[in-house]
Amino acid sequence: DGFGLSVAIYGDTVVIGAVGKDSYTGSTYVFRTTDGGATYGQVAKLTASDAAAGDVFGSSVAIDGETIVVGAYGENFATGAAYVFRTTDGWDTFAEVDKLTASDGSYEDLFGQSVAISGATVVVGASQSRKIPEGYCPSLDCSGAAYLFRTSDDGATYGQMAKLTATDAEGGDSFGWSVAFDSGTVVVGAHSDNDACTDNPLCNSGSAYVYSLSDAGLVYTKLTAPDAAADD
Repeated sequence: DGFGLSVAIYGDTVVIGAVGKDSYTGSTYVFRTTDGGATYGQVAKLTASDAAAGDVFGSSVAIDGETIVVGAYGENFATGAAYVFRTTDGWDTFAEVDKLTASDGSYEDLFGQSVAISGATVVVGASQSRKIPEGYCPSLDCSGAAYLFRTSDDGATYGQMAKLTATDAEGGDSFGWSVAFDSGTVVVGAHSDNDACTDNPLCNSGSAYVYSLSDAGLVYTKLTAPDAAADD
């Protein structure tokens, strides 16, 4: 079933993805502890309202407060999607409140490969997002992206507010393979960055991009390991 491929925790609640369930349709399980962590009991099993084989729902999971985000990068021929669930009755039941997709999504973008949530903002990675929707991967256009969504109606709906890409993007960077978000700062991993192997001794050494959201817009810093080596 692939139970445990993705995990997240918030307070007393643990979320676990199981992408192989039902011919890789996928599902996600929610567990809670009421005795300080001595034991955990399952309180919910989440599935997509439009579930289909191959969606790999649960490939990524994130939780903040009473909101859970689940990635399904295989949805719609790997265009991908992310689903937002909320509980309003003390964890007894969950409702799917929105399905997030990229405004410029295309087949094999892998949108939903990574997800993060903090407050009203959700970040979704699409590690094969391309500049030209009709293009095919691998190519110079398939460098990856991360999308920011925000709710202004207390989680009832989410709208796309930004698309992040690397200014030095190259094909195969896998920008968006991992994402994190906290207090107005987004971090996006690109584990295959520096893949111009012909003249670059740091082929696929990887990097991470840190974006600060402010009134002046997005400001980013690129992080690399001081001891970077090929295929790190």
